[in-house]
Amino acid sequence: MNIGIYQGAASLNACEKWQGILSQNIASASVPGFRKTEASFASVLADQQRMDNGGRSPKEVKGVMPSSVTQFSLQQGELRSTNNELDFAIQGEGFFQIQRPNGQNGYTRDGQFRLNPERVLVTRQGFPLLGEGGPITLRPEGGRISINAEGSVIQGQQIVGKVAVYQIPGDQLERVGDGLLAPKDPAVQPGTIERPNVLNGYVEGSNVTPLNEMVNLIAVSRAYEASQRIITANDENADKAIQILGNPNA
Repeated sequence: MNIGIYQGAASLNACEKWQGILSQNIASASVPGFRKTEASFASVLADQQRMDNGGRSPKEVKGVMPSSVTQFSLQQGELRSTNNELDFAIQGEGFFQIQRPNGQNGYTRDGQFRLNPERVLVTRQGFPLLGEGGPITLRPEGGRISINAEGSVIQGQQIVGKVAVYQIPGDQLERVGDGLLAPKDPAVQPGTIERPNVLNGYVEGSNVTPLNEMVNLIAVSRAYEASQRIITANDENADKAIQILGNPNA
């Protein structure tokens, strides 16, 4: 068994995953509140990875293989003033809590909210923003919207709800569609930030820097080519060994 070929194949697989991550980051660079995915690489013992043996019983491969690990970057995105009273932005850590159509909670940094026909604050996808007492509903008589230092939503002179901001480590999150994140483990309970710094009339952009992602795309392309050369070199060496050792007259 040629371990070098297995190592090269594992490297190609890691590069393909990295390229997919970078492509998604670049495509979502203009999405408000988008959290980019970061990839890191480590070597793992290959005898802990069971390799498929052509549909037959798995076999173990000895050696060290490259492996990728991903997590979300929680770095702050750029804050942009919109003068729209229904736009909220979190300055610092935390996420808004959203109620998804299946009844489960999702988390987002996208603070571009609007009113549905029931005057409930909802996301661009129509998902209700959850405050400490449930969805935040505005009064029909109207009034200017503002947020105080405690995160309370004030309409005119009356408090109509309080924005709840939750903290979750980036390595415990996964994407659940519609631009939302959720804990990988449903048993994980997000921590509440007691005094969130929520700005009214601002929107946070994504934390993707397209130029950096393009540089990383070049790096992954070169790494992919290097892995291909490793596989080719090992295959050629194995072929030469077979020709020489298999020829008694050599």
